[in-house]
Amino acid sequence: MASDPSPMPIVRKVEESSDPLEHGSSLAPVQKREVVLRLEAESLDNMKKRATVRVEQPRGSTFEIICDEGPYLNGDDSAPPPLAYYSASIAFCLLTQLSRYASIKKLDITSMKLSQETRFAMEGSVIQGTLTGQGVEVVTHLDIESNESEETIRKMIEVGENSCFIHQSIKHPVPSTIQTKFNGQDLGPA
Repeated sequence: MASDPSPMPIVRKVEESSDPLEHGSSLAPVQKREVVLRLEAESLDNMKKRATVRVEQPRGSTFEIICDEGPYLNGDDSAPPPLAYYSASIAFCLLTQLSRYASIKKLDITSMKLSQETRFAMEGSVIQGTLTGQGVEVVTHLDIESNESEETIRKMIEVGENSCFIHQSIKHPVPSTIQTKFNGQDLGPA
């Protein structure tokens, strides 16, 4: 584990590299595109972790993000825990897609807020090697103020949910593998 001698910002921009030619491309009415992010992470002291996240496609900036755990996991509670970032990403992604739809359709939206409860469960034994975690439920409550019709808002929500990468990844799980090198040797998939 790397040493963490001085306090660091929880989120900081490391590199600006967005492509002006791609600005506004996600607001095109018809699209076929893929979003690719690259991430490198490491464990720091106690339960802190640092990730460097680069938006590779469309080309975007690179950020460094710190997370920590609360005292219940021997963390210092100095930054949000990983599940807080995950929960926030669900909300942020949905709000992005709703805002994007509203912008493309030129909808009159006065305000758009949400509250969300994200539930997880864990059971089993660390000692016996049977500990498993799982997502239980995500409940999102939208609060939209607008002069648009109910039908228009329902369509915006439908398109927003269908185009939200994270909501769709929850509803239709994506393949996930862990490949490990141990002392320089490839252990293969977990």
